[in-house]
Parts: sequence; C-alpha cells; structure tokens
Amino acid sequence: MIRRFAVVAVVVLASSWPAAASAQAQPQGSASDQVVLSGDVTVARGTVVHEVVVFSGSATIAGVVEGDVVVVRGPVTVSGQVGGDVVALHGPIHLLATAQVGGDVRAGGALIAAQGAHVGGDIQRDVGFTLSGPVGVLGALLASAAMSVSILVAGLLVLLFAPRGADRASAAVHSSLVASAGWGLLSTIVVPIVAVALAATILGLPLALALLLGLGLIWLTGLAVATYVVGRLVVRPPRSRVGALFAGWGIGAAIGLVPFLNLVWWTLGAVFGIGTIIVASWRIRSGRTDEPVPRPDRGGRHRAARRPPDGPVQLPDVVGAGDVTADAPVSED
Repeated sequence: MIRRFAVVAVVVLASSWPAAASAQAQPQGSASDQVVLSGDVTVARGTVVHEVVVFSGSATIAGVVEGDVVVVRGPVTVSGQVGGDVVALHGPIHLLATAQVGGDVRAGGALIAAQGAHVGGDIQRDVGFTLSGPVGVLGALLASAAMSVSILVAGLLVLLFAPRGADRASAAVHSSLVASAGWGLLSTIVVPIVAVALAATILGLPLALALLLGLGLIWLTGLAVATYVVGRLVVRPPRSRVGALFAGWGIGAAIGLVPFLNLVWWTLGAVFGIGTIIVASWRIRSGRTDEPVPRPDRGGRHRAARRPPDGPVQLPDVVGAGDVTADAPVSED
C-alpha cells in the first residue's frame, strides 16, 4: 500500500493532464504509467502498461497491467491480467471470468467476481480506507514534534531579544503567581471579544484583523515564556538562561508526547505565560523590581574613606628631595 500511494504522489506531481486517457500499445520493456485526474482509462487487449491510477473516473483492464490498478473514486472492471493489487477506494470492482490478479483486491464498495476469475491475494469488499493505525500514531508524533520545535525556536528568540524581560517574567511568578494566572486568563478572554467587536466597525476592522492574526503569535510567545519559567525552577539563576530554557523545553516536550495532557499544557501554559508577561511589563513600567540587578562598583566620591596609617609613611624618592616622614612638616615650596 505504501508503494502504491508513493507512486500516486510522484506521478501526480509529474503529470497535469485531466482529460480521459486510453492506453496505447507499448514496446516490450518500456511500459508506461497511465494516470488520469478526471476521466476514464482503458487498457485494451494486447496492451501492456505499468501502473494505472485514476482519481475520478473508471478503469477498464482488458490487457496487461504489470503493477497496481488504483481508482480513488469510480468503478474498476478487470477482464485481463493485473500483476499487483486492484484497489477502488470509493467504488465497486467487477472481476470477469478471464480476470487474473496477482495481488489483493480491495473495494470500497461492492465486489463482484465471476466464476473462473483468479485472485492471488485477499479479496475484501466494503473496505473503509482511513489513516488509523501506524499512520495515525505517526501523525500525532509529528504534531508533537512540530510544536516542540516551534516552542524552542520561540524561546530562543525571546532570550535573544529580551533576556532580562524573561528574567522579570520568571521573577513575577515567585511573587505574584495568582495575579499572573488571572491576568493571563482575562487577556485570553477579552482580546478575542474586543477583536470581534472592532470587526463590526469599518474604522476598527484593520485593528481587529491584526489582533485576530496575531493571536497565534501571542499564544506561542506565552508558551515559550512559560517554558522558560518552568526551566528556571530547575536551573536557578545566575546559571545559564539557555540551560534553563532547554530544561523547561525538555519537560514540555515530554508532556507533549502524552495525549490530552499535551493539549492542557499548550493551553494553560500559554495562558500562564501571557499573564507573567503582563505582570512583569506592568512592574517595569511602574518602576518596581523584585530582583534588582547589582551594578559593579566603579568607585568615585561614594567610596568609603580609608583609615589613616598609625606609623610613619615612607614617601617615594623625588629628585632633589630627601626622606620625609608623615610627622615632619612639609614645605609648600
């Protein structure tokens, strides 16, 4: 089945003719594929083709098909030879008495096989073709992997452009946990409502569109900040910011592999991250800082005075001057 769908994808990219096709005779060893997007394919008696793929239409096989016959929507009639499988995703399959199929026969609709028809594989009718099973699991893993990569990239961008802002957001969690959660929840409710209200007016329509289109970026930024905050619980300051981000990202990536819990983390984490950004921004705006950053001592007039020495001080030799002690008077000349 994987080989069949790979053939479909490759040939679709290489072909673009939507008209009906009728297979022509090909020299031995140079059989071609017959692919139709919309129309019918007929492989006449004495004709040899390689693959037959029809997206919307019918397939009538009276000659020889070396590979598979796949019809996405439409019926399949076989009176000749098919070396591979015969598949009709949404349609019936009719096998005449002279039909010979080397592989499986799977029909999404009815399947009629006349007496004398030979099938080398399995025969299945009324088959439901879905992406369940391994493909569905792979899709879930790909979604989690894509989210993890996006969160990591967004976190690195936050540390690149606003490293101290990320630290302020982390500090806001320790002192205002409830306020951060409350402001995040309030903003995620109010912003969409305001955007919809602005969209009702002509003057507010551009701003409404900007808010609605920016919700995804806001959500991802909040999730990236929440990831950094979680990482700071493991990697305490003043240790590396990047190390804290990767620690939080590892925890979030592990949660992202668990169904339902990943949705909870992606939702509540974004809400909480947005709240910490709001609280930290408000505190910076009002001049409040929970963890002031110490500045290096550069000296100056505020430097503490040194204690005068108790004994005599030997001054350096100066040309034309003798040894002078601290107790002896010094001539101003």
